[in-house]
Amino acid sequence: MKHKLDKSIGGYQGLDLPFIDAQLDQVTARTNSARSAIKVILKSIDAKKVWLPAYICDAVVDAVKDLDIAFAYYNLSPTFDVDTLVQLGKGEYILIVDYFGTFGDSVKRSLNRFGHANTIVDCSQAYFSEHVGALATVWSPRKFFGLPDGGLLYSDDPRIKQPQNRDNTSETRMGHLIGRLTNSPETAYQKFVEAEQAVAGLPVQGMSELTERLLFSTDHKTIKIARARNARHLHEHLSKYNKLDLNFDNSTAPLCYPFLPNVKVTSRLELIKNRVFVPCYWPEVLARVEEGSFEWDLVTYGLFLPCDQRYSDHEMDRLISLLAIE
Repeated sequence: MKHKLDKSIGGYQGLDLPFIDAQLDQVTARTNSARSAIKVILKSIDAKKVWLPAYICDAVVDAVKDLDIAFAYYNLSPTFDVDTLVQLGKGEYILIVDYFGTFGDSVKRSLNRFGHANTIVDCSQAYFSEHVGALATVWSPRKFFGLPDGGLLYSDDPRIKQPQNRDNTSETRMGHLIGRLTNSPETAYQKFVEAEQAVAGLPVQGMSELTERLLFSTDHKTIKIARARNARHLHEHLSKYNKLDLNFDNSTAPLCYPFLPNVKVTSRLELIKNRVFVPCYWPEVLARVEEGSFEWDLVTYGLFLPCDQRYSDHEMDRLISLLAIE
């Protein structure tokens, strides 16, 4: 018979990490990625067809393909609402995205239109957005905090359950996180790319003990305040140049500040030359949409400006200056 080991006393020290209430007991499942969480949902409900936004990363599309589920794309309006022509058939579901954590109102409109029982909400870009009664909601905490992997899922549906086995490979995806502490982001970038590729290939499993422990040491409250402050600062200076009608309040703590300029500004590549690392969401979308469409403009001209907890008004002002708005 295997006996549980007594708690050790003495020996070498480990990392001293605080233990903060991350409210993880309120979620339905802790997975090794948001992609795994989406797979858990679709497999549990035996989905036959899913509607996906054309403006979505390949990771989500691949998750649906892996399960051999039929899917169709829908287009978005400039307010991120679903194309008015879309209608769900029997047994069909729709995935709605809370883009950047700034379009929660469009999520609520879609829930009212398609019904809560048929709607999955992807909050991968909206960690601080709450579950609003959909069939299920998914979050990706590593997009907001320094984590090697991980996904969270909430649902009231009893068919959706926690994966039985934990991932135990997170230690192999810590190189870029440690490198970011001691080196420039450029130095550790390749390790980041390799870690992202590794996460994409993970089987569906529960969150690792390492990721869970790191998440428990994250000060969500302080981080939310910092993100909200920086986003408001950018919005105060850039909203009049932004084609996107963002609805900000004091609690909006987005992934980034989405900026679709109506004037000439510095390009993404020029910002990167000045060491302002602005992501592109998502080049693969161009193969699914028409040139000149809203989604095409987002990919081609959108600037997704960093506003996270590492920065203050000083960095936000430098960023605004580098945009060189004419």
